[in-house]
Amino acid sequence: MNRPLLSSLLASMIVLSINSSVNAQVSPEEHAKHHPGAAASGSQPGGQSPTAPAAGAGGMMEGMGEMMKGMGGTPTKALYPSLMDLPDLPPEKRDEVQRAAHERMQSGTDLMAEAFDQLVKAAPTNDYAAMQEATAKLREGVARFDSGLAAHRAIAEGKDPRALAVQWFKGQMNLPGPPFHAEARGLWGLSWEHLILMALLIAFAAVMIAMYFFKMRRAAALFGRLESGSGRPPPGAAPPLAGTPGPSTPGPPPGGKSPPVDKTPPVPAAEGKPALSAPPAAPPAADANAAPPATPPAASAAAPASPMTANWKGQLRIGSIVVETPSVKTIRLLPASDGGVLPFTFVPGQFLNVAFSIGGARMNRSYSISFAPTQREYVEVTVRREPRGAVSRHIVDLLKVGSLIEASGPVGKFTFDGTEADSIVLIAGGVGITPMMSISRYLTERSWPGDIFLIYACKAPTDYIFAREFAALEQANAKLHVTVVMSRAEGTDWKGPRGHITTEFLAQTVPDIASRRVHLCGPPTMMDAIKAALTELGVPPDQVKTEAFGATKPAPAAAGTTSAPAAPATGPLVTFSNNSKSAKIKAGQTVLELSEELGIGIQNSCRVGTCGICKVKMTSGEVEMAVQDSLDEGDKANGMILACQAKPTSDIAVEA
Repeated sequence: MNRPLLSSLLASMIVLSINSSVNAQVSPEEHAKHHPGAAASGSQPGGQSPTAPAAGAGGMMEGMGEMMKGMGGTPTKALYPSLMDLPDLPPEKRDEVQRAAHERMQSGTDLMAEAFDQLVKAAPTNDYAAMQEATAKLREGVARFDSGLAAHRAIAEGKDPRALAVQWFKGQMNLPGPPFHAEARGLWGLSWEHLILMALLIAFAAVMIAMYFFKMRRAAALFGRLESGSGRPPPGAAPPLAGTPGPSTPGPPPGGKSPPVDKTPPVPAAEGKPALSAPPAAPPAADANAAPPATPPAASAAAPASPMTANWKGQLRIGSIVVETPSVKTIRLLPASDGGVLPFTFVPGQFLNVAFSIGGARMNRSYSISFAPTQREYVEVTVRREPRGAVSRHIVDLLKVGSLIEASGPVGKFTFDGTEADSIVLIAGGVGITPMMSISRYLTERSWPGDIFLIYACKAPTDYIFAREFAALEQANAKLHVTVVMSRAEGTDWKGPRGHITTEFLAQTVPDIASRRVHLCGPPTMMDAIKAALTELGVPPDQVKTEAFGATKPAPAAAGTTSAPAAPATGPLVTFSNNSKSAKIKAGQTVLELSEELGIGIQNSCRVGTCGICKVKMTSGEVEMAVQDSLDEGDKANGMILACQAKPTSDIAVEA
C-alpha cells in the first residue's frame, strides 16, 4: 500500500468519527431547521460547499461571525466575543447561541469531509495546489467545529464562558495559557503548588546559606591553626585586648595599605632606635600629592609630638577599601563613632596592631600606617592577602565598609619626620613600601627641603603598589626621586630597571649614599643582601634603620644530613604564675617560645620586639632583650618585658 492511499484511509476514518459524533449531538430536524435548502441544493461537485471558507484566522473569524447572524438583527460578531457576553444574555439568547453552536459544528464537519475528499483525489495525481487548498479547508473546518464545541461545553457544563472563550482564542492563536479548570488557591492568591514550590526553594536557600557559613567557620578555624612556614598549631586562644570586645563585624570594600605581612609572626621589626623629637608644626603643602586623598584644611595638623608607646586600645570603623593590586587593599580607618578625630596620634613609619577572633582563635597582626599623620580624621593601612594568612585573608576577603575592628597603638620606631637627617634614602621590597609611603607623603605635604631617594623592588608591574600615588608625589615634590626595579618583568612592557638591587645599582641611583640616612623594609633575605651592599658602600651601620615583615625562617638542613637532637632544657626555671606551670628553658629560647611549648597563650604578633603585644609582667628574676623598642620607661619601671625577646639570665616568674 502506497503512502498517499494510507493517508487517505486514515483521513476518512477521522472524518467518519467526527461526523458521527456531531450527528449524535445535532438531530435531523434541527439540522433541517438551520439548513432549509440543504436537501435541495446539496453540495457542489467535488464535495465543495457552496461558500468556500477563507483559510486561516481571517476566514475563521468570518465564519464565526456568520454563525451569529440573525440574532435580534444586531451586527454579527465572532463566537468567542459572544461567549464573553454569555453570562449576561437572557435564556432565549442562550438557546440561540446553542443552536448556532450546533450549526457551527455541523458546518465544520462538512467542510472537513469535503477537504478530505479533495485530498484523497489530489494525492494520487500529485496535484499539490489542490492538496494545499484541501489542507486549508481542513484547518477551517477544525476551527469551526472547535468554536461550536466550546460554546456547547460552556452551556452544558456550567463553566465560566468568559474563561472558556479566552482559552479557546489563545489556543487558536498559539498563545500560552493556563488550563481550563480553575486552580485551587492558597494563601495570597497563589496556588498550593506555587506555595509548596516556594517553600521548598526557601528551605533549600536556607540550607545552602547555613552550609556556606559552616564551611567558612571550619576554614577559618583551619587557617587559625596554621603557622606560616610550619604546621605547628599555636598555643591556645589568647585573651582579648584590654577594654575591647571580641570579633569584628564584616563589612564592604575600597582601599587600604599596610606593610607587614600577616604570616604567623608577621609585621615590622625595628633594629635601629632613632630618638624622635617633636616635628615642627607647619600648614600642609598646597601642592601635595594629587593621587593620594586630599587633606581637608580643617583636619590638617602638625605631626604628633612623639607617640612612641602603644597606650591606646579601642575600635576603629572601616570607611573605605581601595584595591591597589590583585592581592593588596588599602583600608581607611575612621573613629568608631561618626565624626571627630582619631583617638591617637602617630609618627610616619609607625604601625597599628589589630586583633580578630577567627575560627574560635584570637589572632593579632601588625600593619604599617601608609598615610601621613597630618590628617587627623582617618588613618590608612595597606594589607596584602597571603595564601596561608588567616588574618590577611579575613581582612581582604571578608571585611566591608562599616565593619568595626579592634586596634591598639600606634607603635614602632621605624620613623622619620625630617628632624633626624637632612636627606633620606628609602629602600623597600614588596609590601614593605607602606611605611615609606607614609614618610614620603608626610615630607611632601610638609614641603621638607631635603632630598628623598625612594628605591622600590617589585616582582612584576602588577605588584607595583601605589604606582599612581608615587607618580603624583614626584610631580608635587621635585626633591622626591623614585626608582622602581622589577625582578620578573619578562613579557611585560616595563621600561624601567630590571633585576635586583645590587651594590652597583645603589651607587648609580643614590649619589654619595655613604653620607645619607637609609631606611630599609622588606623580606629578611632582601634586607640581608642590601645591608651587605650598604656596608660595602661605606654607609655607617648606625645610619641604617630596618624593619622586617615576616619571620626569619631557620636555614634548612643540608641534603643528606640529619637534624641535631633538640637541646636539653638546662637553663633557668621559668614560672608562669597565672597558669601554675613552670619549666626550665633551653639555651637561646625566649619566654614566648617556652610558653608555646607549655600551651600558654601569650598574645603576640611581630615576634621581633616592635609591636608590644607580647608584653608580660615579670615579678622576679632577670632577662636580657636584644630589642626593646615597644617598651617605654613606664613599662620598664613596672617590670614589663617582651616575651618574644626575653631570654632569662636567672630563674624568673611572669604573670602569664
